[in-house]
Amino acid sequence: MKILKPASYGLILSLGLMLTFTSCEKDPKAMELPPAESLVIDWDAFPNNAKKSAELIAGNWFYSAGTIVVWNVVVGANILVPTTAYAAAFNTAPVYLGDNSWEWSYTVKVGQFTYAANLVGARIDNESFSMSMTLSQVGGFQDFQWFTGIIRYDGTSAVWTLSYNPDNAAEYLEIDYSKDFETDVANIRYTVIDPQNELYQGYIDYGIDPELDYDAHYTIFKENNTTYIEWNTSTNAGHVKDQIHFGDANWHCWDSQLQDVDCNVE
Repeated sequence: MKILKPASYGLILSLGLMLTFTSCEKDPKAMELPPAESLVIDWDAFPNNAKKSAELIAGNWFYSAGTIVVWNVVVGANILVPTTAYAAAFNTAPVYLGDNSWEWSYTVKVGQFTYAANLVGARIDNESFSMSMTLSQVGGFQDFQWFTGIIRYDGTSAVWTLSYNPDNAAEYLEIDYSKDFETDVANIRYTVIDPQNELYQGYIDYGIDPELDYDAHYTIFKENNTTYIEWNTSTNAGHVKDQIHFGDANWHCWDSQLQDVDCNVE
């Protein structure tokens, strides 16, 4: 019977410990997905529950609402598919790819079409990670990278870049999101970054600040003109400023019923 030398026992013990540690090692924890609100402006936040009288349709609230709707139609329609697909990722567990990268793979239906989604997150450094969304339409386009993003691990900021669609892969929209979780101050801005687009360098900015009397706002910039819209989310009263539309730099107000009112007595 062959007797192992002491050195051989040591080697066997070392190998056994290595196998034990290797088998017990777990994949690192995936990053938390940034909230869906980091990609999507809350278009329903603006008050719209009043009766549409003739006076109201000609009023300050109506002009504000119409300006917001234009951006919703022009910008919001182009990002419906990728943002809806992203929201579905929260119902899917990620798979570790190695090298501090994870993948969320799933299918999602948007309208009459079904899409296969692949969302990949990868660590950049101790403070931030990247994300990219690739979509394939069942019976249609394949492997189109619709958007990318850079996100802070603490969730306080995200910057996304979106393309138009599979027929036009040009980068179209930059989305800048920030939130202070101590004060609940939050802001999201859509900026058109395609030089060929008529809204190039234009933007719509939506924000919430609970400490302000007018605690919600939209700021809209287009062709060297800025429209400022602010309102109180509890009362719905608010005001709008637009020098080109109103011909002055004053605030123009509405009350809780969305009817025009003198700003000095609102």
